[in-house]
Amino acid sequence: MEDKLQDEKLRIREWVQLNRERMIEMLSELIRHDTVNKVISGSEKECQEALCMMLEDLGLEAELYEPEQVPGFHEHPAYYPGKDYSGRPNVSAVWTGTGEGKSLLFSGHIDTAAVAPGWQGSPFEPVISGSKLYGLGAYDMKGGLVASILAVKCLMDLGLRLKGDVVIESVVDEEFGGANGTVAGRARGIIADAVIIPEPTNLALYPATRGGALWRVTFRGTTGLSFNGEEIRNPAVDAARFILFLEQYEVLRAEAEGPAPWYSGRKEQLPIIVTRLEAGDLKSPLCDVGPVECHVDIWVECYPGVDEDQLREELLTGYRDFCGVRPGDGLALPEFKRMIRFLPGSQVAADIPLIPLLAGEIESATGQAAEVTGSPFACDAFVFNEYSDSPALILGPAGGNAHAPGEYVDLDSLSVLIEIYAGAMLRWCGSSAAEL
Repeated sequence: MEDKLQDEKLRIREWVQLNRERMIEMLSELIRHDTVNKVISGSEKECQEALCMMLEDLGLEAELYEPEQVPGFHEHPAYYPGKDYSGRPNVSAVWTGTGEGKSLLFSGHIDTAAVAPGWQGSPFEPVISGSKLYGLGAYDMKGGLVASILAVKCLMDLGLRLKGDVVIESVVDEEFGGANGTVAGRARGIIADAVIIPEPTNLALYPATRGGALWRVTFRGTTGLSFNGEEIRNPAVDAARFILFLEQYEVLRAEAEGPAPWYSGRKEQLPIIVTRLEAGDLKSPLCDVGPVECHVDIWVECYPGVDEDQLREELLTGYRDFCGVRPGDGLALPEFKRMIRFLPGSQVAADIPLIPLLAGEIESATGQAAEVTGSPFACDAFVFNEYSDSPALILGPAGGNAHAPGEYVDLDSLSVLIEIYAGAMLRWCGSSAAEL
């Protein structure tokens, strides 16, 4: 049995090496399609259609479906209103097993973040330098999606059959707290015994993810010139004080160890980022008085187990302490307005069998012990871990500059990832005695 397993691993590795150009071509084709998430709407359709054709050409049963046409989509407890899904289909494909095996779902998203300023050349034209492939979405997360597809094709080409089904889905609207594409898949009934999300992890295994909130924080005041002793309160000053608090509080939070089991044993920074600052009449050529409102947009991350109300109260309590006042002492407190859905952190149980299985495949493919820890970001994993019986783990390629100019994926790591995924499918879904 052990000899057979080693033989399969060697055949998989050889296939991956021989199909490196196919991997590059497939990823390059996906990158050439503009799938930028426009927050309310998106432009994923042409890429999803091309991807669906790829999957069919590889011999998989693939389909396109519109989220709005899924019965129960709006009624799903994780559905978030206010988005337009016209012409934004999801893609789902299945490789049907022979039966009596566990199923595995690879859930990826096709949309990308906005084009950040500073790109050298077109972000939609892939460029290869050494082992790096540059392009918008190469790292987050078209590369991981391609790896999952080619891992299935690898086993098919090698004549290896699985007992359990393998499902691959490409969803729309993940960026900017979308998640409704993933919700539509669950409302449609696309389920599996376990889920792998190919978000970029640098080949680490993440059984947990952070959560986060994007708020517009507003301070209000009075304006004018105090010619007659009027009391003037400039909200920009209050906002400046709040920003100073945020800077200090981010440092303070980094001194505390994260929760067990996936964030314990280390201290790390939970980002609090001021993403936009707005005050005054921006249409006026000049302003000689203070604003009546000041808006500070902030992204604040949190660990699993913290909800939106707790996170907001944590900030308000910390701000009062920073200012040295108690509630009711006249401190101008900010108003919080949600800009996107609150993304809850999520985690899976430590005894899920897929964790040691994937860790073993990582070690086998890389020759190094797997890093198993909590992720430094939020993603759609909560839809599975909080609203379904399918535990979701995150495992993806190495690269850099996600959501930034010069985004790239490391092609060597992408090849290794195909090997890891293929080996994991054999062990999780079960290898059938029958061969193609």
